[in-house]
Amino acid sequence: MKKTLVALASVATLLCANGTANAAGTIQGNLGVTLTIGAGCVVGGGNSSGSANDFGSISFGTYSSLSNIIDASATGSGGAGTLSLTCTDGTDYTVALDNGLHVTTGSQRRMASTAGAFINYNLYQDQARATAWGSGANALTGTGTGVATPLIVYGRVPAAGSTPAADTYNDTVTMTVTW
Repeated sequence: MKKTLVALASVATLLCANGTANAAGTIQGNLGVTLTIGAGCVVGGGNSSGSANDFGSISFGTYSSLSNIIDASATGSGGAGTLSLTCTDGTDYTVALDNGLHVTTGSQRRMASTAGAFINYNLYQDQARATAWGSGANALTGTGTGVATPLIVYGRVPAAGSTPAADTYNDTVTMTVTW
């Protein structure tokens, strides 16, 4: 009986000591945290729906004559502000504009009426309308800084010797951003 009591007392002591050690403690370890920034660009001020992107419009307004130069600039999708381009710091980018749906032989952009008449127009990278905006050598190029850069497209309808029939004249130009 003495052996049983000593054995029970030893087991009770171990259980109590073991219970106390499990009730409090500290375990430390490491947690890895990662974020990968890939080279890329984001266009702001536009609207994307599925695979279609709407980068806004240029409205030259309503005129009864083309005897004077008419200037306008693009507004973002829905008429709210302008487009912007944010590219990863150090990422080279190119923004090209094609010649539209009604280009002449060469590169003269034209808006077309429903009756098939045309009005010439040009697109520029700068407000002074000195640097044409197109593709290839006339594309806008730059290097991203990680901060939004405005993408303002300036348009001009040159003065013309005659004014075509009253109608609405339209064109669609595709903007392509590459990096």
